[in-house]
Amino acid sequence: MLRNPDFEKTIVKKKKYNKNKKRQVNIGGEDIEIETPSDSTSKERQPLILVDATLGGGGHSTALLEQMKPGDILIGCDVDMDALLTASQRLEKYMVFQNPFTSSSSSSSNDDNVVEKKNSSSSKDDSIPSHPIFIPVQSNFRYLHEIIPDIPHPYIIGKNLLNSENEFSVDGILMDLGVSSHQIDSADRGFAFLKDGPLDMRMSGTSSNSEKSSLMTLTAADLCNELDERELIRILKTYGDEPRARQITQAIIQSRPLYTTNDLHMAVSKCTPEFAKKGRRMGRNATLARVFQALRIVVNEEDKALIQALEEMSPTLLCKEKSRLVILSYHSMEDRMVKRIMRDGTVDKQKRVARDYYDRDMYGNYVGEARPWVPLGKKRKATPEEIEANTRARSATLRVAERVTSSSSSD
Repeated sequence: MLRNPDFEKTIVKKKKYNKNKKRQVNIGGEDIEIETPSDSTSKERQPLILVDATLGGGGHSTALLEQMKPGDILIGCDVDMDALLTASQRLEKYMVFQNPFTSSSSSSSNDDNVVEKKNSSSSKDDSIPSHPIFIPVQSNFRYLHEIIPDIPHPYIIGKNLLNSENEFSVDGILMDLGVSSHQIDSADRGFAFLKDGPLDMRMSGTSSNSEKSSLMTLTAADLCNELDERELIRILKTYGDEPRARQITQAIIQSRPLYTTNDLHMAVSKCTPEFAKKGRRMGRNATLARVFQALRIVVNEEDKALIQALEEMSPTLLCKEKSRLVILSYHSMEDRMVKRIMRDGTVDKQKRVARDYYDRDMYGNYVGEARPWVPLGKKRKATPEEIEANTRARSATLRVAERVTSSSSSD
């Protein structure tokens, strides 16, 4: 994940209220528009509800909260408890309740951040916050559609966050895929090949009790030490696009057992030159990045989690017309999935081909169900200035789509 302030400026820009009764918040260069009363201070307007599905260190969430209005709500999700703790401490001033992820109680009271409502006869809570609200949630983003509907409203007693007033929908979801800078910078997590540490790579940390997947108990060391040659080659080719998959697999098997990132680094170095004549892609660092990426994806089931997040979680939570889905991806497999879901409504290419063949009339016009998303503009890449400021932005691809819920749709 990117957590560079310069790159953040391209993802989130401040927008003022316009005069046509629409609330605008810009995410990923595109505006989320919410119908509001002409008086922006009206207490009857519906609060904006956004989801940062990959919280990480809280960089994107900070930029969002800085431009949101009092009463608007941001839900920050991360499977990594360490990242959730760090981000929650950073964003604690936006929380209306005591931070559940900090052991020490805050000396300041949240009462100072609350303004009283004048309508005492209302059955709602008697206070609304004077700032945007941040709600931290520990979960893999693939399960958010099961968790968020049960979250109580932070300042309306007796109601859940999603209710009939907001059409049981959030207004926007941001997903910054891959490993976060917070995790890369921690040597003991095993994500960085330039730092020696245990060959772990589990995003949830050392404990996987909260995960529904049994595979999450495996570490990268388990894969390197237990899988046969054929399966390791498949993993490196499928999830890393690694041209030297066979040679690297043989080096890993010959170097067993592997317990640390340095062990894997040394194994890969046996068959990879530090610099290659064919270009940087064939050099040692680029090869190590692909190998670590492939193992990380399998350890955390990132491909399955992303498919579920795209095909189930996102359309379930974004069920309101024109709500927005904003996704940053970092390698071809992720971006291919994101492109297909935004363009075709499904990740499975065969389903799309079959649907386009059978759901057409005798004249070739598409007459099937409406596709759930409309892509907004073309994909965006980081500028040279952003890459110079943060080299991790080099492979980032940004895509934005808008939700379509009407039954009619043109091909």
